[in-house]
Amino acid sequence: MAQYSLFKVMGIGYLLALALLLWEIVDVTLHKAATNYVLPFTLAAIVGFALYFVFVYLAPAEEP
Repeated sequence: MAQYSLFKVMGIGYLLALALLLWEIVDVTLHKAATNYVLPFTLAAIVGFALYFVFVYLAPAEEP
């Protein structure tokens, strides 16, 4: 049985969540609803993704 790194599994989940977030943002923008709240939420999500990526990139290669 293959072992999966917790960081890789979390990263895949985070990418799926980001894709669904972008889908929702496009849907909200196309329907012109709550557009005042879309930009801050999008920026927070992108900053969160960038911080998570840096955290995983700088993590040690082997789990203790």
